Amino acid sequence: MNITTSVEYSASQLDIQKISIACTIDRERIYFLKKYLMVKCMSNPEIFFSNKKVLITGASGFIGRHLLHQVHTYGSHISTISRNNNDFPKDVEQHIVDITDTNAIEECVHTIRPDYIFHLAAYKERNENVQGFYSSVETNLIGSLNLFSAVKNVGSVKSIVTLGTIEEYGNNRPPFDERFRESPVTPYSFSKICVSHMGEMFFHLYGLPVVIVRPALTYGPGQGTEMFLPSLITSLIEDKPFNMTPGEQTRDFVFVTDLVEGLILASVTPKAQGQIINLGSGVPVKLIDLANTVETMTGKKGLVNPGGKSYGKNEVMEYYLDIRKAGDLLGWKAKTQMGDGLAKTIAYYREVKDL
Repeated sequence: MNITTSVEYSASQLDIQKISIACTIDRERIYFLKKYLMVKCMSNPEIFFSNKKVLITGASGFIGRHLLHQVHTYGSHISTISRNNNDFPKDVEQHIVDITDTNAIEECVHTIRPDYIFHLAAYKERNENVQGFYSSVETNLIGSLNLFSAVKNVGSVKSIVTLGTIEEYGNNRPPFDERFRESPVTPYSFSKICVSHMGEMFFHLYGLPVVIVRPALTYGPGQGTEMFLPSLITSLIEDKPFNMTPGEQTRDFVFVTDLVEGLILASVTPKAQGQIINLGSGVPVKLIDLANTVETMTGKKGLVNPGGKSYGKNEVMEYYLDIRKAGDLLGWKAKTQMGDGLAKTIAYYREVKDL
């Protein structure tokens, strides 16, 4: 190689390096621009939901009502599927359908042709008898299969977010990572694991845009008093004794509006499709400590009786979530501190009980 050729060769190599650097810079600019636009869109979800058709199953439940209320503010055309008529806003289209009815669900979905689906309907009884398996599998698994099958043939659906449970992790060692092998402790959590895996299969086999969300224990205004925290609060503000286990078990809690925000983000994030995502605080709280805090906040001392109940047969003593994936994929993190969430929840039940 002569000197001229060598110089030309070096010059061409330099040009290639310049082009390579320029391309790298452009890729980085595009990446950050896309990220910026996504953050802007995430902070304004009405961009996605305005004038869109949204179907919510289980909208009459605690989480469902909060979700419906939030989506309603975006100007969406909302339809619901439930077994009974509910006191929803007049512009919400209610379909009185049993989710286990295959033909009715298919007809309903094809009539609505939704853009977004939030699948919250579930049989949640946590008894341990054999009948519990039949009820849980029929409603949760077969009901979900009916919905997924109907959606598979409707091209309008951009995402279907289905709600699992932290209980699917069972006796694993916390913090629970989405990659853990599940360990169900009740027929309910068994059925939810089946739905989670079926959702993943429908994504991989048919391209169904399913997102599986596993929430921590959700609390807030409007929750039924069959749950621990509302039962504790209402007992204390009514000056009634509250029997509980010794309370050494830890739990992860998430405020309902934080969870709703996470569900909405999951529905509009393409990278979330086909994924299982934990939504919680990631902070373990001992139930006895929680009970003592509620005692202090309500000003009702001496009514809680730790040890008044025995631990359950399959009591899980520790569970809380690893929430890093939610941060990475959705940019989501629970905003409501436990003290603030409790204050709002206590205020709600005081108003309801007029105390």
